[in-house]
Amino acid sequence: MSSGNDLIGGGAGASSEATAARNAGNLLWAWALIAVLGIADWIWAERVGFSFVGWPSVFSTLAILGLIGGVYGFSGRSQRLTDAGHFAALWVAFSVVGCIFTYLAADLRLPLRDQAIARFDEALGFNWYAWSGFIEAHRVAHLVLECAYLTFLPQIVGALLYFAHTEQTDRNRELLWIGMVSLIVTTIISAFAPALGPYARTPPPWTAALISVRSGLVSIFKFDDMQGIITMPSFHAAIAIELIYVHRPPSRSFLPLLLLNILMLVSIPSCGHHYLTDGIAGIAVAALSIAIVRAAARIQIGVPQAEFEQIPNARDRDTLGEPIRVSSGARG
Repeated sequence: MSSGNDLIGGGAGASSEATAARNAGNLLWAWALIAVLGIADWIWAERVGFSFVGWPSVFSTLAILGLIGGVYGFSGRSQRLTDAGHFAALWVAFSVVGCIFTYLAADLRLPLRDQAIARFDEALGFNWYAWSGFIEAHRVAHLVLECAYLTFLPQIVGALLYFAHTEQTDRNRELLWIGMVSLIVTTIISAFAPALGPYARTPPPWTAALISVRSGLVSIFKFDDMQGIITMPSFHAAIAIELIYVHRPPSRSFLPLLLLNILMLVSIPSCGHHYLTDGIAGIAVAALSIAIVRAAARIQIGVPQAEFEQIPNARDRDTLGEPIRVSSGARG
């Protein structure tokens, strides 16, 4: 029978060449997904007459990040800078094609579902106007929640750099893949269940952007001005759960990030102008996305579910490309 050390790659049980090949393969698969989505965006945009402005800055950013990852990866001088460059480039590229995807999906202009979603909130005993008014009446609470809500992008960047610095490549892969899956899922759902979201007086910028897209009067969009226009499910909620998951123990960042993202979850209705149902749906999307990525990892590794759960530290090592290996005697 194989020992626990034989089951987990990383020491004498797994070759550095195989690990490097697996890591490179995962980067290529990520770029392939981005390319497929980008081609779909281009074809769709051509058909509906949308154009997007700001490509030179996108390509220059990708060139710089790719150069950092490529140079340090080829020379072997710094795995930290290699990971930072590669994963940052992937996030930038996917953010661009993903944002375009959300605008194209909104252009389907299916009937708004605000009333139906509001009824779900009512059934749950939640009144957005009462909750929002309560938060605004308490300045400290409003400030704390507003700050937590605005950590969305800084948290993603911070996690990428933290995992690169601590050489937790597996967690960076999880962060990327779960993020990509969750955005695709939320966009598809939002296309068939579009909503503007609740607001008391004037619509927030992202709602105004969604109204403009649905009006059909705007066809040219600048990347610098584009907004996150998905209402249901809440992508903020999905990312909050994802961040809690990727920072799970033994990562030392778990407790502070857990508290911060709990605050971000609480902030979503009032600061993001979301229905409570949006947040619940976002949490469900995150759970589904995590399950999909874990299942893909098990398939790549080739370990049955029951045996996979018995591998020491499997829950911390089951990311795409992580060098987990089961020897021929593992069942014995």
